[in-house]
Amino acid sequence: MMRKLPLLVVVASLFLIGTLWMVACEDKINPVSPKWKIWKKGDIVPGYILTNPSGSRANVEAKALMWDNYWALELAVDLNTGNQDDNIFTLGEDLVFALYISDGSDSIWNGDHLIHLVWMEDLYAWPSTSPDTVDVFDLAMLNAEIHPDLDSPTIDGHGDDDIWIVLTDITWETKLEISGVSGDNRLREAYIIAVHDSSKLYFKLAWPDPTSTMSMEKDLWHFDGHTIWNQEGEEDIVMFLFPMDEAPTDWETLGGATFFPQEGPDNGAVNIWMWAAGRTNPLGYADDLLATASELEEDQGGSGYSENYDPAKSYPPFVQDPSVEPTAGSKVLLESEAIPFEETIRP
Repeated sequence: MMRKLPLLVVVASLFLIGTLWMVACEDKINPVSPKWKIWKKGDIVPGYILTNPSGSRANVEAKALMWDNYWALELAVDLNTGNQDDNIFTLGEDLVFALYISDGSDSIWNGDHLIHLVWMEDLYAWPSTSPDTVDVFDLAMLNAEIHPDLDSPTIDGHGDDDIWIVLTDITWETKLEISGVSGDNRLREAYIIAVHDSSKLYFKLAWPDPTSTMSMEKDLWHFDGHTIWNQEGEEDIVMFLFPMDEAPTDWETLGGATFFPQEGPDNGAVNIWMWAAGRTNPLGYADDLLATASELEEDQGGSGYSENYDPAKSYPPFVQDPSVEPTAGSKVLLESEAIPFEETIRP
């Protein structure tokens, strides 16, 4: 004799079967999107969206890599970019510049206010041994008199170009003695070499990172696994400061001390190259800025980074497309690979 099932069990079974059938049909009608993502505790999203800069904002090539606990940063810029918001490097005309380095902080800086950039016109004149003087060597002269077939360095952060090796081997590298100028991050030394090829000026800067960490997490978003997204984190930064034609008063004797770390000089103007480990380094450039008595201005052109932030939202407005492997790593969000956060949530 067949036992009758309770009505409630029958209804529940039919409901379950119907639900499973609907889910199966839904996935057939609307397949699972490769962009959907289950966000978990500990997930991170970059705080900035990166794209290629343009115009005068893209004048300074700059790329750095970390070797053990040392950063190696290479930079290149035209001697004359043709832009009114950039300083002009004139062969034979020495100048004073300043250099500042942060270790994952936007307020603590170590550096040197007063560094002399000297053009070496005679290779047989002994280079300066002053810790505050950087000699700029002529690539053509080096090729003719020291080592044949040297090429201009490639700006890739490796710092192993033949030209750098030759200059280091013959001890034409300047050791900068730096100290705290706004707080103190314990950085005491940096090493710099410079060369020109009559068209571009090149620098190689190396320094031991005080915390031995590659900080590039500027305003990184962190998820708590429930509903909260928080932003925190800083990045390593280097700033080169060069005087414009109208330099601040007393620049030749005070250099960057005429205004740093204040917001701007009382008069005159200073061209600033800002390399940032998280915002500019992934794309291979340094941001180009201009400090005047009125403000810190951005050069003409398009910036290579923008905030991944919307005051109307409590979460990152843009995230890495889950269906695309991050080209530059999980801590970098390229504009070409970004999608709205909402597209990652299953309807």
